Amino acid sequence: MEVSGLTKVFPNGTRALAGVDLTVEAGETVVLLGANGAGKSILQKSLTRLVEPTSGSVRVLGTEVTTASSGELRTLRRRVGIVFQRINLVRELSVLTNVIHGALGRAGTPRNWMAITARSQQRVEAMEALERVGLAGVADRRAEQLSGGHQQRVAIARMLMQRPEIILADEPVAALDPRAGRSVMDLLWQIAADEGMTLVCTLHQLQLARDYGQRVVALRDGTVAFDSVMSQVPDSWLRELYADEDDGDVPAFVEGLPS
Repeated sequence: MEVSGLTKVFPNGTRALAGVDLTVEAGETVVLLGANGAGKSILQKSLTRLVEPTSGSVRVLGTEVTTASSGELRTLRRRVGIVFQRINLVRELSVLTNVIHGALGRAGTPRNWMAITARSQQRVEAMEALERVGLAGVADRRAEQLSGGHQQRVAIARMLMQRPEIILADEPVAALDPRAGRSVMDLLWQIAADEGMTLVCTLHQLQLARDYGQRVVALRDGTVAFDSVMSQVPDSWLRELYADEDDGDVPAFVEGLPS
């Protein structure tokens, strides 16, 4: 990925991004860190033009995203797996059907709308994806019957059905309890390592960034505040990163940092 001079200004005048430059190499795992409103999610959504940038350029997997046609964007988005904060499963359908839906971008036949009508090849691949995330045993259950952590694992299995080359995870554990969140983070990092995939994960939680972020790109007010190996980031940088947050939102780790 190559991002150069990226800006995003909304019609009401809010400047979400103010000249972001970023390069991510193939196979790299990167955490985008920052306070609420820093521009993390807008930057990530700009990578596949789910948000239309105001200016600047984005190149992903050889595609010039900012000038790509609708057909080129569809092709690119099939190669990029996205894990959202809102899990967006079809709650009334089975876990297996939800996972099979991940293949619709490359095999958009109506047969894949339901597990019972999908081709055997798609069902087998979906079961393999569920096995990968440790949930093969609940394939026949309705998605709404699972815990939040398990639903996010189903969403990851659905993403794997795309056969993506890049994973973009946008606050994937924000709605989960700490134990379930770490389980999902472990899973994402293991998949990226096993497949040699590029992973960009947006986080608000500083401690998770400390534990998982080998490379951390921190955003503040729509610009890159620092881009570093997490183990080399001084505490003063982290305190400054969250300085404007309300007391109730400041991570406990930041509150304990020396001034």
